Amino acid sequence: MKRLEVISLRASGNSDQQARESLRSFCQNLKKVNKFEANFYVSAFIPGDLAIVISSQTEQGKRQKSDVGASLADAMKHFGLVDHTCWLMIED
Repeated sequence: MKRLEVISLRASGNSDQQARESLRSFCQNLKKVNKFEANFYVSAFIPGDLAIVISSQTEQGKRQKSDVGASLADAMKHFGLVDHTCWLMIED
């Protein structure tokens, strides 16, 4: 089953540029791990709003967030407000 984790950040104050660099680096490093795919996004309208979308496979019935996603969300908290949601693909 495919799992999609969306971790969004509203960076506070002057931490926007540092947050961008950290998240971009995280995505590049995570792409080296075979079971995860990560993409980095910036808001088209609100400066300082950033997001990472992590996709991975998970076992049927396993509904928790990945350790990678949880660790990233926790580390991002020092840049500002963080929201971490987890989605599972419905398969026909």
